[in-house]
Amino acid sequence: MSPSQSPSPSPSTSPTTPAGTWAAGTAYNAGDQVTYGGASYRCLQAHTALTGWEPPNTPALWQRLG
Repeated sequence: MSPSQSPSPSPSTSPTTPAGTWAAGTAYNAGDQVTYGGASYRCLQAHTALTGWEPPNTPALWQRLG
């Protein structure tokens, strides 16, 4: 007879998304969502934002949503 196994708790799937508007100096992870200039963007690559890397200026880092 095999011992009964109870399922282990699954890890939280809540994102650790920085809230609100894009800001230089913030560490973003792939999948994070921000707003900038009234538009929403999704982060494509983990990075720490620098001035000049605003979402509309860096399509390699940000995808516009909607």
